[in-house]
Amino acid sequence: MTATVTENTLTETNRDILKRAGNPFRNYFARNPDDEVCARYHVPELFAAERDLLHSIIDLYRYDPLTHSEVVPVLGNKGAGKTHLLHSIKHGTAGAWQLLVTPGVYQKDSEFLEYLLFQIIDTLLGGGKQKGVRPLDQVGDQLVRRVLGIVLREMTNEQKLELFPPPGLGRWGKILGLGTSQAKERAEWLADNLSGYSNFARMPKPLTTALEEAGLTSQRAFDLLAAHVQKTEAHNTAGLMRRHIYQGFAKAALLKDESDLASFLTYGFAELEFHVRPTRQDLVLALFKVLMEVFRSLKTPVVVAFDQLEDLLLARRSDDAHRTAESFFAGIVQVMHQIDGLCFLIFAERGLWNRFVPSLDGYIQDRLNNPVHVPKQGTVKAIRLEAPSSDLFRRVVEARLRPCLDELPSGDNMTDIFPFSDEQVLRIAGTEPTLRDMLQQCRHLFDHLIYGPDDATTPRPSGLSNEIVRTKQTQPEEAVNQGTESQEYSAAMAFRLNPEDMPPLPEPPKESASRLSAYLGNEQQSLEVTFKSVTIVESPPEPATGEHVPLAHPVDETLAPSNAPQPDLVGEESSSVPFGSSEPAAMASSVVAPEVPPALPFPAPLVPVEPSAGLVTSTTPTYASLVELWDQEQRAARRKLEPEGAMTGATRELQAGLGAFLTICHEHGVKVGPWRLQHVVPEWTFGEHPTYGAITIAHWACKDGQPWKIGLGLFLARGAGKPKDLEVKLSAMETEPVVIDYMILLRPEDDLTMTAKSKTLWQDAERRGKHARLEPVSLDGFAQLYSFPRWLAVVRESLPEGMPLPNLAEVIQEKCEKLLEQVCMPMQ
Repeated sequence: MTATVTENTLTETNRDILKRAGNPFRNYFARNPDDEVCARYHVPELFAAERDLLHSIIDLYRYDPLTHSEVVPVLGNKGAGKTHLLHSIKHGTAGAWQLLVTPGVYQKDSEFLEYLLFQIIDTLLGGGKQKGVRPLDQVGDQLVRRVLGIVLREMTNEQKLELFPPPGLGRWGKILGLGTSQAKERAEWLADNLSGYSNFARMPKPLTTALEEAGLTSQRAFDLLAAHVQKTEAHNTAGLMRRHIYQGFAKAALLKDESDLASFLTYGFAELEFHVRPTRQDLVLALFKVLMEVFRSLKTPVVVAFDQLEDLLLARRSDDAHRTAESFFAGIVQVMHQIDGLCFLIFAERGLWNRFVPSLDGYIQDRLNNPVHVPKQGTVKAIRLEAPSSDLFRRVVEARLRPCLDELPSGDNMTDIFPFSDEQVLRIAGTEPTLRDMLQQCRHLFDHLIYGPDDATTPRPSGLSNEIVRTKQTQPEEAVNQGTESQEYSAAMAFRLNPEDMPPLPEPPKESASRLSAYLGNEQQSLEVTFKSVTIVESPPEPATGEHVPLAHPVDETLAPSNAPQPDLVGEESSSVPFGSSEPAAMASSVVAPEVPPALPFPAPLVPVEPSAGLVTSTTPTYASLVELWDQEQRAARRKLEPEGAMTGATRELQAGLGAFLTICHEHGVKVGPWRLQHVVPEWTFGEHPTYGAITIAHWACKDGQPWKIGLGLFLARGAGKPKDLEVKLSAMETEPVVIDYMILLRPEDDLTMTAKSKTLWQDAERRGKHARLEPVSLDGFAQLYSFPRWLAVVRESLPEGMPLPNLAEVIQEKCEKLLEQVCMPMQ
């Protein structure tokens, strides 16, 4: 093994270079399964056995498409690496392609089958990629290859000669039968290249390349496929649906026009000619089954992965957690009984799983706990993620440090984990419970070694505002076992506790050593604590001599000299102050020491609190960090909604985002001029149309006046579906008793014109005294709705367990000013 690099090898030049590169351990957790951080720091050996097992389970549905739908729990503590594992399955190069659906929100008020169907449609039509390919392109390409290959092999010699006439002779060649052998060879060559048989052990030719080399235009290929489907498919409901779906995929793949497919999956399937008009649930089930038949025919597994289950189900802490969980798991079991070929992966914390599942009904438990038999792997009941071994963790550290070390001079003799030593990395791997905790400790260790405790330029942890950071006491065993993000910030001052609420400090041990001190190898070093700046929120009366004054956060008293002055820092009970508040928290005073010892248990520097910073605890994200997360999710949502049919396919997902947006606005006191929300129904479904029959209801009140019951709907349909969408939405105002007084419809800004039947429906509603208005929304506006639930999930994930959401009013009012005005009553 290479000799361990000591701290003496860390020259000032190397230190300056690493300072400029930044701490590579700051991004220590994956926000969602599409987070690019996962790919940037991916280590293939990490969870390789679990990944191979999951690929084997998914392959069961590839090779035997009629496999019964099953649930596979993937359990681990928070921070164990569940989201990173899911990312590697969705975007990694290992394993064949599968349609992986990762819902970002659970619509508990919708029928589960309907909710799941539109999650699949949104994934299929959206602009997001899986393994570098958009799902619509992948499925369309495979479907065209399969069907067109069948068409070419079933053609007669005369039809092949018609398709590939001999050059030069033209019509006379066809009459005389010349060129038949050449046409036959060309048809067989094209069929082999479409199927990939001619390129053994190599990737098949791209679809457009194969067609061009064979001399077949895309339009001609589409006509052949459409005619074959029209002739071979049955005329019952399932056959009609398959016909439209095949033709929609072919048109998208060959002619680059996905509007027909998007229109059918959201509108046309409900407008087929039925002998007996089906119910809403029957329509959804029929379309779901046909879609699954299409995927099975292509040997494309459909995997539904629910990640961060605690945030998905417990989005609002005031909700009845047991009832929400029971509805969720009962919905999964219902789908398992009705649809075959679905693989459910549930990534959940062990505690949450053990809390919910045993309390469910017996028949739900039986299906959730039903083991899956995997050839050569055995019987799998659940997959558990444990902390990585020291060797694997060392590779993770190498992957994080590699970009920084590439900037250093090549002549220096250093290991691939520089500036760490092997002993430090092994100690972290052996003492921390989860991968996230290990990366957190590496982050603090890197800060200590590179920036130093007295370096004023040390960057603060992301998500923190100006604060006082104090030394960290060794945590109790149960806090360590939780594996939560609160460990990162437990060193900070807790401002919101009263002195009488705190128990007396325990008698400290004679020798105190923190975890980080142990990693640095200086347990026996004498430590002391000094403060550069503190904030006094409340100063109790002067205690008597020798009387102990409890602090807001227990601090190991052996870290400071007994005669050192102890600042009195006591918090007050209050709600979170909105971001950007200009009210001073308190006057600042300082106890300044000349130097902080180099081996503080927690090496984060003491950062002065600005008087205008407001009273914000260290666990509260800053306004800047919330905006940064907002912008990241906004960009990701825009990419998903940019393709032609993506907006239409995301109708129900956007409606759910609108409901979540208004719910948070209500809970956080967001105002629009004189208007304030009094009540919100996130999603109300009505009528028999699964796509269009959903709106959000918001009660807006102006000062002390009566609230207006506003219906907020998405009017996204194009072409033939436009009048139907408008008709269904306006029918919400006809219900008895009256549910809404006014309707606001959000319409893409590039198609606001009312013509023909749509204009007639609008005018008829006005004559009947029904009031509504259209609001033009840009792509960025819809991206705000689409990304909002995902942004909330990321914010919740970044908070310690049990910590409520901070006040988001200022972020929402700045980022969504126009959208708020559009979904509110006029401000006059």
